Amino acid sequence: MNSKEIVQINNDKRKMLTAENLAYYEDMLVYIRLNNVNKSEQQTEEVLLELLEHLLLAQTEGKTAKDIFGNDLKEYCNEVIEEIPGEKTNDIVKFLSFVIIQFLAIISLCHGFIGFGLHYFFDLGAGSMTFQLGSGIIIIVGYLILLYLFVKVILQWVKRTSFKEKKAKKWVEFLQVWIISMVFIGLFILIPIVVPDFGKTISLPILTFAVVGIILYLVSFILNKKYRITN
Repeated sequence: MNSKEIVQINNDKRKMLTAENLAYYEDMLVYIRLNNVNKSEQQTEEVLLELLEHLLLAQTEGKTAKDIFGNDLKEYCNEVIEEIPGEKTNDIVKFLSFVIIQFLAIISLCHGFIGFGLHYFFDLGAGSMTFQLGSGIIIIVGYLILLYLFVKVILQWVKRTSFKEKKAKKWVEFLQVWIISMVFIGLFILIPIVVPDFGKTISLPILTFAVVGIILYLVSFILNKKYRITN
């Protein structure tokens, strides 16, 4: 079985847990998945399924997750993570390449189609875009760094909220994520404004960006099919 199939089995079997055990196990699941950087995804999902099956068996005996895994679930999860084999460097490079290409594809598609639609249907903006190559590269690099930081901040936030006896209210959690998102969206908007123009001047039809986006998406699709990056 690949990791996606294991995840589906996990999702189905998790429904058999009591409310108390489900809350404990889902905290463990989220924590282990978010801390599996450089760890094998396949092995991670196999371990999570094994923990679930162990908990389900213990549940039939009237036991809870803390009875089986101990009172310090976070420490137990850290020990489990240490035992999971690391991902091969080659696989990490493929995954990062896939993410970067997909991200650039989304940016290009949105810029191309939205810009085209605004210009030709609402007479807003221009039918072409002029930019400096040097500043364009810096902006793209800045976007990638912001994407990395955004993901890292969200993951850290999720990990901090795990294993808390008293969970924050849903609206509080939503507000926290909304604030974080707004800050990063603001930074995305700010980058092209603060980066000075330098380098060779290039002028392209706005629809060209949509075409580049489609090509990048096809490249990421082919890479994923060939190397089974997301299984």
